[in-house]
Formats: sequence, structure tokens, C-alpha cells
Amino acid sequence: MTDLTQFLLSNTDETADFTASSRYNGMPLKVMTDQHGRERVFVTRRFLPQPAQEGTVPTLQIREGDRLDLLGAAYFADASLWWMIVDANLVNYPQELVSTPGRKIALTTGNGEG
Repeated sequence: MTDLTQFLLSNTDETADFTASSRYNGMPLKVMTDQHGRERVFVTRRFLPQPAQEGTVPTLQIREGDRLDLLGAAYFADASLWWMIVDANLVNYPQELVSTPGRKIALTTGNGEG
């Protein structure tokens, strides 16, 4: 193990050292060796929570000018938690959630994870 890999892992107890509001906070770290023999530290795969059934979670109707960071700030008191809204709606491109005024979106998954 290289000094850098050892340093990264030793400072995090083998979990990702992200801010508390990050979707990757507490995720385990792994080490792989690439085809050139270099060790690479990476965050393990994060699985999205299952969405709630329609009508069981708070929803919001998108208005002109809505932005995910502003919605995160308004509903979770932290603009960096916009990803929780994206997780709740299972979209590939976050901006598609706010691109169409009138669209209804879920604010949480209903299971405590966004």
C-alpha cells in the first residue's frame, strides 16, 4: 500500500471523509490496483433508496425559476441537501426535475433517506 493510500484510509477509519450533508458521508472506502500497478482509493457504490408510494410523501409542484439548491435550502434548511430530492424522484439528470413548471416531485423517499 502506498503512503498516500495508507494516509487516506488511516484518516477516515476506512470510510469516506465527506461533510455530514454529503450523500457519500460514511460510505466505505476501497482500494484497487489499476493496470499500471497504481493503487486507487475509491468510495464504494451507493444504492438509491426505494421511492415511496405516491401520496405517502410530501410533494411539491415546480414553479418557474425553481432550483434544486433553493429547494434543498427551503425544505431541509441546507442547500447542499438538494440530492435528497433527486434521490426521492429517481431521475438520471437532476435538472430535469425543475425544468418543467407544473411538474409534481417528491421531497423525500419516505424511509428516512431523503
